[in-house]
Amino acid sequence: MTTPSPRPWGRYEELRPDQLDRLVAASPIAFWPLGLLEHHSWHLPIGFDGLKADRICQRVAAGAGGVVLPTMWWGGGGGHGPFRWTHYQDESNGGAVVATTVTQLLRHGFRAVVLLAGHYPWQATLDQVMPPLRHQYPDALLLWGTEMSIAADSLDLAGDHAALEETSYGLALLPELVDLDELRPGRGAEAWPPAGPPAESSRHPGVEHDPNEPLFAQLGADPREATASRGEEALTPLVEHLTQRLLEHLEGA
Repeated sequence: MTTPSPRPWGRYEELRPDQLDRLVAASPIAFWPLGLLEHHSWHLPIGFDGLKADRICQRVAAGAGGVVLPTMWWGGGGGHGPFRWTHYQDESNGGAVVATTVTQLLRHGFRAVVLLAGHYPWQATLDQVMPPLRHQYPDALLLWGTEMSIAADSLDLAGDHAALEETSYGLALLPELVDLDELRPGRGAEAWPPAGPPAESSRHPGVEHDPNEPLFAQLGADPREATASRGEEALTPLVEHLTQRLLEHLEGA
């Protein structure tokens, strides 16, 4: 697949009205990263899910053009609610915000909307709220899902929580925010809020809950084996696939 030439794109919140109007006229694509504030072990930032989605959206926008919206940080679901620095919300609230905002974007003139969920539990919410919008706006291209699911008909990407796959994505997308040296044993009680760790009966299966273990809070294979090249091998085809699909939609519209 030939990599398209870079196209103008911008960040929604940074654009003046006339700038936004010109960008949408040239490339009527909206990208919306969906993340969360959630403990991602010691080596990844708390906002990793949203940062990951945002940087992937930026890469696609560089090839297809369009506008990247501010990341949606407030969602819910997952096995890290009791971990310190995690913020989970009622998932129905997030669904209402998504449905309202996508409708507004389409009414403003966007002809394609990409919702990329860095936090995997967003998938269930999107699968509930997006199909009715696709039916209501049949001429628009609405793409939604995680990096694993949004192009699952063509690509097979893996995922986890702060383990081998996500850490590789992090090293490829935001290496300045990743520190593998933090994966060391003996962190102790600093891992939990004052209320302490969750009861054994409420712990998410497969997640490491012992803060003395270097793989604390992770779910998946050892991230100490992660590399930027592993992340790029997965992400480059994803970016190319989404870019091509968006351009084909606009050219055929």
